[in-house]
Amino acid sequence: MKNARLMALGDMTIYSPGVVLQHVEEIGESRTPCPVELIEFRLDPFAVSTPHSHSSCEIWRITSGQGRVITDDGELAIKAGDLVFLQPHRTHYLENRGSEILGALSIAWEGAR
Repeated sequence: MKNARLMALGDMTIYSPGVVLQHVEEIGESRTPCPVELIEFRLDPFAVSTPHSHSSCEIWRITSGQGRVITDDGELAIKAGDLVFLQPHRTHYLENRGSEILGALSIAWEGAR
């Protein structure tokens, strides 16, 4: 089948203490380049991700927990069910300020204007 393929979560990567990333990968021999990157990530209670920026636009769907997104121009309170849009080339990081895991699914794509 060419128009639909199974995907799976890849190996867990420890991004920083208390922060785990998993890239979504295609299953099978034939890998098709895709213009978007899909990552699932989790922050342990009270963990903080490393400040960073990148050239891609990004949307996070917060799947569990609560916390704050900190950018170079302020803070945004987030909770499960929220959608967050992040501008490219802007420093940002995430803080889990709760006692449960903060989970999110990230969709990122290049071509920002």
